[in-house]
Amino acid sequence: MCAVRTMDEHFSKIASNYRQVRTTDMEPISFIVENLRKLTEPKIADIGCGTGRYDLLLFQQINNLHLTCIDMNKEMLENLSDYLKSQGISNFKTIKADADDIPLEDNSMDCILTFNAIHHFDFVKFIGKYAKVLKEEGTIFIYTRLRSQNNRNIWGQYFPLFSEKENRLYELDEMEQWIQSDNSLRLEVAKVFRYKREAALEQLVEKVKARHYSTFSLYQKDELDKALKTFQKNVKERFQNTNQIEWFDENILLVLKPK
Repeated sequence: MCAVRTMDEHFSKIASNYRQVRTTDMEPISFIVENLRKLTEPKIADIGCGTGRYDLLLFQQINNLHLTCIDMNKEMLENLSDYLKSQGISNFKTIKADADDIPLEDNSMDCILTFNAIHHFDFVKFIGKYAKVLKEEGTIFIYTRLRSQNNRNIWGQYFPLFSEKENRLYELDEMEQWIQSDNSLRLEVAKVFRYKREAALEQLVEKVKARHYSTFSLYQKDELDKALKTFQKNVKERFQNTNQIEWFDENILLVLKPK
């Protein structure tokens, strides 16, 4: 089965529970909002928006926001629409499209956002195409995790083959080189976020079963079951109190501006 179809099926299956199984951090939203504070009626597009967990935070922090939510998965978009409407939000539209389709006019957006989704896209094509969508003083924000950051979290350290399976992530030097090679954008900031996490082993096991990361969908069922058993063994050997397991998650936020 091709990777695109595998991911589409994965997101269709978890759409109804996606906001519950993923961790949503306020820190990148606060940073983005501070950078956009001068805009009175910002037009923003969220690429790979999922079910809108970050979009609700944007609406809560930005006045007069006009938001375009783009995702290739129909179930995700339907869930997003229901979710935002249930919060009394209507000033948004959804578009079902692949990131490469660019269903947006040139010079039409103040801001392009993507949260934990850039590894599903071709980075070079993404920045090249969406640079054209930006207004003259626009900004692209890319929130993601690096391969090295992924290797250091609890899954990369203790879950068998997690780092090997997750080969879609980029490193900062790769992205910097691609941005430098682009004639239209420059990297203004690369801000690292580090979050202290805490969970019981039982909660971590449930995250795996709920496919907390799409990485888990890259395992065959028997392979995942076996890896989960080994993960539990590794964690029990490493942590004395499995009801209070602590670790750090890391992410990075790239801020791109027109040259």
